[in-house]
Amino acid sequence: MRHLSIASSSLPSLIIPCPRCAMRMAFRSTSSTQAEPNFQDTVYACEQCGTEIVRTTYRAIDAVDPARAA
Repeated sequence: MRHLSIASSSLPSLIIPCPRCAMRMAFRSTSSTQAEPNFQDTVYACEQCGTEIVRTTYRAIDAVDPARAA
């Protein structure tokens, strides 16, 4: 079977619809949570109506962060 060479897509891998107006939400910011540094909050916002969604995910920290080691 022959595989075609296809350029990677520039579209985001995760598209979140706005729960209020059903328009596409855009990435706004990301930060570690204050209570636990292994959790990360990602904020998405609707550019049309201003609704924001915070998505909390677990992120494994394998290496020692030099800023936290001190």
